[in-house]
Amino acid sequence: MDIADKIKFLRTNILDLSQEKFAKKIDVTRGTINNWEQGLSVPTIAHITMIALVCNITTDYLIEDNHPLELSVRDINDREYQILLQLINYFNDINNKEKYE
Repeated sequence: MDIADKIKFLRTNILDLSQEKFAKKIDVTRGTINNWEQGLSVPTIAHITMIALVCNITTDYLIEDNHPLELSVRDINDREYQILLQLINYFNDINNKEKYE
């Protein structure tokens, strides 16, 4: 997936926002978002950083071609951290069980 596809995926699947609402969040025009998603232009490093912050993802996902989508967990509180930890442990347990079956 190239950066154009990734931006559209994040906007529609992660944030569920129109181009106009997404543009307001990162302080650009709707036309700029459209150009990025159509591959007519690419975001600056500053805009890539802003997209990552708004979507709570790493910038590596946007910049690197085959980098997996990784959520960023900065600025989470203790309760949110505990929920994430429980989810991680749950999926680790499932994966470990499947390996030995």
